[in-house]
Formats: sequence, structure tokens, C-alpha cells
Amino acid sequence: MRQLANLKNPTAYRKVAVIALKTCLDFLRWAKSFLRANWIGTVVVLLFTIFFFWPVLTRIGSYIEGGDEMFNAWTLSRNYHCLMHDGCPKYVDGNIYFPNKNTMLYSEAQLSAGLVTLPLYWINDNPIFTYNVWTVASFFLAGWFMYLLAKYLSKGKELLPTLAGLAFAYAPIKMSSIGHLQNLSIFYLPLIILLVLKFFETKRRHYLIGLFIALVLQFYASWYQMIFVLIAVGILLFGSWLFKLTRSKQIILAGAVLLLAALSTLPLALQYVSFSKQNHATFGISDQLIYESSLKDYTIPHGGTLLGKLYYKLNPGTQANAFNLDSFSYHGVVLYAVALMLLALVWHSRKQGTANRQLFGMVITLAALALVGFVISLGPLLKIGGAYKYGSLGISFPLPWLLVDKLLPQLEFIRAIGRASVLVLFVLCCFLGYFALSVDKTWWLKKIKWPLYVGILVLVCVEILPFHQVPMTKLPNNYNLSVPAVYKYIKAHKEIDDIVTVEGDSDYPNAPIPEIRAEWVLWAGYDNRNTFNGYSGYEPPTYMADYILFKTMSPQAAARMKQLGLKYVIIDKQLSTTEPWLRDRAEQLLAKKIYEDKRYALFKI
Repeated sequence: MRQLANLKNPTAYRKVAVIALKTCLDFLRWAKSFLRANWIGTVVVLLFTIFFFWPVLTRIGSYIEGGDEMFNAWTLSRNYHCLMHDGCPKYVDGNIYFPNKNTMLYSEAQLSAGLVTLPLYWINDNPIFTYNVWTVASFFLAGWFMYLLAKYLSKGKELLPTLAGLAFAYAPIKMSSIGHLQNLSIFYLPLIILLVLKFFETKRRHYLIGLFIALVLQFYASWYQMIFVLIAVGILLFGSWLFKLTRSKQIILAGAVLLLAALSTLPLALQYVSFSKQNHATFGISDQLIYESSLKDYTIPHGGTLLGKLYYKLNPGTQANAFNLDSFSYHGVVLYAVALMLLALVWHSRKQGTANRQLFGMVITLAALALVGFVISLGPLLKIGGAYKYGSLGISFPLPWLLVDKLLPQLEFIRAIGRASVLVLFVLCCFLGYFALSVDKTWWLKKIKWPLYVGILVLVCVEILPFHQVPMTKLPNNYNLSVPAVYKYIKAHKEIDDIVTVEGDSDYPNAPIPEIRAEWVLWAGYDNRNTFNGYSGYEPPTYMADYILFKTMSPQAAARMKQLGLKYVIIDKQLSTTEPWLRDRAEQLLAKKIYEDKRYALFKI
């Protein structure tokens, strides 16, 4: 009570205001000093990001590819509504696949991405805008955080750390993730490792606070990336203990923060585990074999690079991307060469008795992390010869992930295990920083430093950096998008809810994926009304049968709609050219049309 009384005192208010103002000024001074010290890499990564994404930036609120991109835009928008307690009585019940429950668990919820980007929703409630902004920002942050980490490892060098940032953000494996925000969230990893190392060096507790926040944001962004980050930090802590890189107390404290961050996910993680058990929503060995990396994935260039263009021109008909259908694991021969040179230098100095214990321990620890990531990315079986499918001809060797798959069924949600290759890329980028440090300590390398650096720079640009700007679909239905008028009408009338959208055609002309299904979900992120339609990694058992029935617009269809609790029907006239009678039959069956525009007609059941 005394404290409350003090707050009523104008003097107390002034003291609080002064403290707040001083804190802000201190932060601004620190930020100015920080940016002044790191402006080169920051500007380079920023300019590269702007140039690469310029075609998207000019259409920031009107362009989006179909499929997963639209689904991720819905995920962000649904999170906004739930964070603001707007039409979201239960978080795990998304507003797609109505009336099914737990539909937010059909794919990764990306709650932290929704939290971080919530201010974007207040600026523009178009799901396309927030999705595109966060995609571009994720690439920049990946490059920037990696630059800061590599610069720290190099003790202040600029060129190779800047190159490390570009490589981590724009390597082929990241090109495969442009439409998957959950995979792009790995940008937290360099920041997390940097915070751990800064804490080990300074022993300042505020780095632990930052570490906890970064870990929680990473863990709530993607379950896949959570596992990869747990592996990375776990190996770092073990290596720090093994090589005595810091005091045991600091390692225990960092480990405790890691554990607390992991435990913080239990409220949502338990929901996912329960849902997977009830619905058998897991992936078996056959799925993992399709989406694992192969040895060839690490050696065949990506077609989006200058080297890849040349390689496929000289080798027409060669299978692109080897066998992995989900991601690219080619990280460039020059990065492998730099890593081998660094290991050789460190090992030689060890033999000569001149090794820096800190440098030796960190390099070996990171090398172990790269090896673990490499083996995991190869999946449960290493196959030599034959087609890369389970049971095909060829020689198969069991790998450690086979034991994990059998002994830890909780991890069976990891279908695309090849994505673990990002750990290899991460270590290779860290080694660029350490290589820059080692060059200045090796007299014969120091003499040829700049020719060597130029060679590495050119080869990395040729091998793994993208040759073109961001790839974009040429389909006209993905350009010049705006929120359809019918959804604006629905959002303005709160009584309209529990909707099904029906169309006669199967999809847009020449659509390579079920794009219209994703578009339904995209606009459900805008109006936030319960919709029967859906698109995700999991599908309710009776969904497709019910939807096929609804497309007949028969009395049985209307009866089933009522049974499911649906109250409104949208007829997509533009995508019903093969069945133009849909609107007429809807008018006869449903009778009450409450809205119509050039493309859509809205009926009440």
C-alpha cells in the first residue's frame, strides 16, 4: 500500500519518468555504438537482401505464391487474432477444417513468429503483407546474426564474417525454404550461440536473459528447428566442458537456461503429442527416406547458382538436387576446403605445442556438430546404388537415426530429416570466422591473405549464392492480389460465421499445386471466421468426401452442411466454369442470397 501511495506522488512519477528516459537514452547510445562498430557487414547483408527480394518488395501486399506460403500467411494471421483474444476461444482450435477441433495442430503453429510480427498486423491486416515482410526479415536476420557471430569468432575481422552471413542466409538449403517460415526461423541459431559464448566470456547474467528469450522464440517458431538447436547447443555445452573452455558453473547455468526454455514449450508440446497419438499423425520410415539427404546431395550443385547453371548445361539430363525432395544440401566445395584447412592448421599447432586451447576446443566441438548434422541429415538408412526409396535395389546401411526413430517415437513428426543439413552449413560459416583469425596467426598464409580472401569470396559467390533474384511464380493469379470483397463483407458482419466455399473447377488453370485450397485458408486468416475448407500437412478423414458431396449442391449436401453446423455457403463463380449451374442450384436450394459480386455469391443455409 505504501508503494501505491508513493506512485500517487508527482515526485515518484518524475523519478520513474527520468529512469525510463535514461534507460532509453542509454540504449540509443549503445545501439549507435554497436552499429558503428558493425556497420560494414550490416549494410552489405541489408543491401543484398533488398536486391534479392526487390521483386517481392515492390509487391509486398499483393504477391504471394500458393500452397505453403498462403498457409503460413494464415498461420500468422490466426496467431494475431488469438493473441488479441479476437474470435479465438481456444488456441489449438484453428478456424480451418471446421467443425474439426485442434486444427491449429495440423502443422507448426509458429506462435513466436505471430508474437514478434503482431505490430505488422496493426499496420496492415492483409495476411500477404505480414507474411512477405517476415520472410524478407528472416533472411536478413539470418545473415546479420551469422555475421555478428563469425565476426566475434574472428575477433573483429570483416570480410570473411560478412561472407559467412551471406552464405548462411542465401545458401541453396535456404533457397528451398523461401516458402516455409518455420524453416527460416533457424536465423535464431547464430544469435543463440553468440549469446552463449558472450556469457562464457563475460559471465554477465543479462546474456542469459537474452539467451532464454532467443531460445523460447526459436522453440515456439518450429519444432524441427527446436530439435536442431537443442542438438547444437547441447554439443557446444558438452564440448565446452570436455575441453574446459569455461568454468563448470557457467556451463551448468547455460544448460539450465536451455532446459527452462525447452520446458516452457510443454503447454503446446503436450497438445501436439496428444494430437499425434490420437490421430496417428506421424511419419514412418518411407517418408523419411523420401525427404532425407543423400551423399549426392552434398556434391551436386544447385541450379540457382552460377556453378549450377554451368553444371547442368554441361550435364544435360542430370537429376537435379540428387534425391532429397525437400531441401538442398550442397554447401560448396570452397567452404569444405576452408574447413579442412582450418582443421589442419589447428591440428598442426596442437602437434607443435603452440595451439590456443580455446580455439582448438571450439573448432573440434563445431566439427563434431557438423558431423552430427551430416549423419542425421542422411536419415535412417544410407543407400548406395539403386533408387532412393525404401525397399529398392541397392546396398543399405543403418544409421543412428534409425535407433532414434524406433526408441523415440515422439520425434516421428520429423519427416524431412534432410533439413538437419543446416547444421553443417552453420558450422562451415563459423569456420569462415575462425579461418580469418587463423590466417593472421600463420605467417605463410598471412603473406597471401588478400589473394586468398578474394579467391574464397569469388568461389563462394559462384558456388552457393543465388544467381538470380528471388524466384517467383509467373501464374497471374498470384500477382496483384487484394482481399476479395466478399471477405471484407464477411469481416464487417460478425454474425456471418461457419462457412464453406464451393467451386466447380478443380483449381486455377495450370496450377501446379492445389492452390485454391490454400487461397481459401489465406483469406480465412483475414476474416477470422470458421471455415470448412482447409489446407495443411494433415487432413481430417472425412474432409474430402464431404467436400465432394457439397459440390453437388443437392438436398443431401445441404443436410450434411447443417449436420456439421455450417451456416453459410460461398459459391466461387470464377472457378465454376465447368459447372455453371452451381449458383443456380444454390439459389434454388438455399434460397437466401445475402451478397454477390463479380466473382462470389454468399448464401445463408
